[in-house]
Amino acid sequence: MTKSYLALAALLLGASSMAQAEWFLRGTHNNWQADQMQDVGSNTMLADDVVFSAAGEIKFDRWGDWSENYGANGQQNGNNIAVPAGTWDIRFYTDSKDYDILPAEDPETPDATLHLRGTHNSWVAGDLMARIGETDEYDACRNFDSGDGNGGPRFKIDPSGSWSGGEFPAQDAAASGWTYIVANAETSSLVSVTTDLGANCGAVEADSDNDGVPDSQDNCPDTPAGATVDANGCEVVQPVQSDFRNRSMYFVFVDRFYNGDTSNDNGNNAAATSTSKSAGGLSEWKKYWGGDIQGLIDKLDYLEALGITAIWVTPLNDNIDASGSEGAYHGYWGRDFYAVDEHMGDWALVDQLDAEMEARGMKLVLDIALNHSNQDDQYEFGALYKEGTFITDVNLDNGTWYHHNGAIADCGDSDPSTSCGGEWDDPWAFRNKTLFNLTDFNHGISSNSAADQYLIDAALKWMEHGVDAFRIDAIKHIEPSFINRFSNAVRAQDPEVYIFGEWYGAGAGESLSMQFLSEDRGSELLDFQLRNHIEEAIAGDITMTQLNTHITSRPGAMNGRDSWQPIFLDNHDATRTSVFLQTTGPVDNGRTGKGFSKPLADARQNLGMALVMTLPGIPTIYYGSEQNSTWFDANGDGQIGHDPYNREGMPSFSETSDAFQLISALANLRENSPALASGSYSERWVNQDILVYERIEGSDVVMVAVNRGGSTSINVSNLALADGQYSSLVGSDSVSVSGGSAVLNLDANEVIVLH
Repeated sequence: MTKSYLALAALLLGASSMAQAEWFLRGTHNNWQADQMQDVGSNTMLADDVVFSAAGEIKFDRWGDWSENYGANGQQNGNNIAVPAGTWDIRFYTDSKDYDILPAEDPETPDATLHLRGTHNSWVAGDLMARIGETDEYDACRNFDSGDGNGGPRFKIDPSGSWSGGEFPAQDAAASGWTYIVANAETSSLVSVTTDLGANCGAVEADSDNDGVPDSQDNCPDTPAGATVDANGCEVVQPVQSDFRNRSMYFVFVDRFYNGDTSNDNGNNAAATSTSKSAGGLSEWKKYWGGDIQGLIDKLDYLEALGITAIWVTPLNDNIDASGSEGAYHGYWGRDFYAVDEHMGDWALVDQLDAEMEARGMKLVLDIALNHSNQDDQYEFGALYKEGTFITDVNLDNGTWYHHNGAIADCGDSDPSTSCGGEWDDPWAFRNKTLFNLTDFNHGISSNSAADQYLIDAALKWMEHGVDAFRIDAIKHIEPSFINRFSNAVRAQDPEVYIFGEWYGAGAGESLSMQFLSEDRGSELLDFQLRNHIEEAIAGDITMTQLNTHITSRPGAMNGRDSWQPIFLDNHDATRTSVFLQTTGPVDNGRTGKGFSKPLADARQNLGMALVMTLPGIPTIYYGSEQNSTWFDANGDGQIGHDPYNREGMPSFSETSDAFQLISALANLRENSPALASGSYSERWVNQDILVYERIEGSDVVMVAVNRGGSTSINVSNLALADGQYSSLVGSDSVSVSGGSAVLNLDANEVIVLH
């Protein structure tokens, strides 16, 4: 996130006051540790009497953490600076980022200073030759790969480093490949030049950590065995992204959460805003209700109390206005990806949200629809804008911006009674045809299309206003190579960006989605399969043994990245679990509700949320789940509690509900427990109704027991928990662990969590 201006100003002032006191010298002489340099005034830092027992290399590190470092030619993140064997006084000039490497002062036996300047180092000073014993001769071994455009590889020797006279030889000396040079400082002459030698002039350099990078070039001398390293010997890992695994994410449907500013309710089309809201019929549920960015800001303290450290918001970009009496309240009918929708607020409010979240240690996750704009058959017909300037629509476009291949499963004809369901599993069809009637962006295969660049640049703009992560809508329907280019582009601006996508039905057992994960596209996937198994288990439709089997299948299916996938129970595309558990009528996906009482349904939903909060994955809480929110109307397809009735207004902001208390306790545990964030999963006891497991990371252990059955006691062994007396973090149970065993007294529908 970007910092607030006041915080940034304070940081800059602080940095200014410390600018001359925080420079460190790192090199092969000190195993690349950070040795603080002396401030000797005049923008000069000094490290004196630096001993190099063998030729080596150095860099200058601003903060001692490699975040700002300077190398050869004063370049930030530049190449390592070569230093010959000897004892040196090393100066670094903080204003120009230049440096001097001079022999340490010794009045009895002063060393000459010979700077080797040539095409190998762009002719700069500072590449010093090493004295050979007590003689007047100096040597250097350097790699001359090529010339500089004005001739082939060549060099001169400069005694002063300032081109002020005395350079030799008179004409540039020729070099080629690895070249060994010997010069006489007394006679200012070359003794020998030997070209085209083996690497390092045939010498075998030490490689202490066996990573294939010689110690003289190794900026990371303690790389783990077997690690892949870069040219500097530092471990290469998957693109760095903010580790969300110790975070708890809250998915907020902004329009339905809280109305903080009634002045923006009507937007540019008052007919699309409801006055009756939930009291009205189905048509009123398809309009704006007034929730906005200000409302989210107003409730950040509530979310902080819930333990939320990341907030996923529905799309905030500008949506269509000409939508009759139907509103784009959900945000998925975009037309200008570079503007804030007027119902939500403006850029100043986005910046304020960023600052307020930053102050609470929260990350902002933006939902972005990279697959489509708005409908191709009504309203604004795929109209696309950039910062208010019209670009195209589906009728004007010639294929540059949009696909024109019809809808998925339309059989290629205009007869609405025909359907080709196989197209939902045909990659060409589901990537190149429209998702329902949403105008489908034309993504490039090997390079960015016009639409691709438009979308990437829009995402970068949102990042400038504080977005830390992206949830990609309908990722299944997007050209996969574009996901690579998108993820690379946003991470070039901020390497820590976390990205995940919605592939409906994704998870272990769904082969196409798992293939996508294995292709390392730069995006994780919401785990629908785990969600389905959890709901089926708490509903009694499968056993806890079957749930455990699915959980243990995830690491293999996801190449060990199961803990990086967002996991959830409720969302905006499914009937809420509490509705499914209580109703006796039809819900989504051809299912029929379970008919549980509200107390039983709430207790079972809370069991499900305990699983979401403690299993491998990033827990994602749908707004209202912490209040066991429900709505029992049937939509136009006869589905009770399904779209739009799973997008009800926030029922309460109570902090005393059982669900709120459970989620809050487990979110706080996750934030502080390496075991929950990234630890292994080990089942310790399981039967039809009970599942007991441990999450383990080093010495950190969390044990979880969930019981959907009646009251019972079980003896669990092989626990990694240390012996001792534990109080459950949810409920009031006290458990004694001795010799890796414990008796758990489980009430009906109870959760026990020990840490």
